[in-house]
Amino acid sequence: MKRPPPSHKASASASASPDKRICASPRDSTLSRSREPLDVQSILQLPEDAVWGLRKQDLRNCFFTLQKYALNPYPISNDSLAPPAQAVLSGDPPSNPVPRPLSPLLQLPLEIRQLIYSHLMPPACDPPIRGPHPRQLQTHILLTQPIPTALLSLNHQIRSEAIPLLYGAPTQTIYITVDYNLWAHKTQRGDIVLSSAITSAIKHVNLSIHLGSEKRNTKPGEVEADARVSEVKKGIKKVRKWLSGADLQTLRISWQEPPQTYLWDQKKDILDGVRPLRPRRVDVGEINWGLSWNKGRKYRFEVPYLKELERERQIEAIL
Repeated sequence: MKRPPPSHKASASASASPDKRICASPRDSTLSRSREPLDVQSILQLPEDAVWGLRKQDLRNCFFTLQKYALNPYPISNDSLAPPAQAVLSGDPPSNPVPRPLSPLLQLPLEIRQLIYSHLMPPACDPPIRGPHPRQLQTHILLTQPIPTALLSLNHQIRSEAIPLLYGAPTQTIYITVDYNLWAHKTQRGDIVLSSAITSAIKHVNLSIHLGSEKRNTKPGEVEADARVSEVKKGIKKVRKWLSGADLQTLRISWQEPPQTYLWDQKKDILDGVRPLRPRRVDVGEINWGLSWNKGRKYRFEVPYLKELERERQIEAIL
């Protein structure tokens, strides 16, 4: 069977006049063009549709640009003009954005800006005020110093510079309660997830461990007491995970339990869960572990053991 003769359309298209337009894939033409890398300000102001239209190579370049900026940040203007999305999608190199002068605050050195942030902090309050209820913790937290939310909402740069001062100030103590009542935690917990930038800035914590406050004639039984220890250990694990990136300077531990219920070995097992926090100094808070007239050696609470949780003591134990 003979093949049909070749069509004359192909030869006709090959011999077409040079003025005739030949269709080509826009993808191929875009790939052949060379693009200049976008600057940080242009990347931050890219609209969503422009991001979806970027090539993989352009996405890599944007990532490396942001990575270099994260390692060595510098002031950028939020008011500079971003390149239009059509220019990015079409493959044309973006025109240089027209920079506008920075605000007088951002033109100051970082040390002076931090001094200004510290003067904007409200005075410390006693008793502590109620803060948010992070989803990672069992109960809401308390703050000894209110957070000026207006300052954090100005822009990303001011927020990143002010957070370490607001949450790590010497007058700012975060009160955290670990309660055995897990049911209350499941029904009352909030949806707020505090970022690692906030938790890593925390320097001073007051940790209150609550195993119950019943009287001697209504103290929990053995099964209930063991269940409370298990739930409290889970709560301490959540606190430890929440503060995993923090460099704690002071940790104040308070303790509440029913009288003649828990042995020292059980209490020591709970306190050992705090060791990974590695605080620089551990202070003794309110310790209530039994009746003042009939505590006994069996149900004692070794207050000096809290010093063993300090960072230097742990290093000495390893060496």
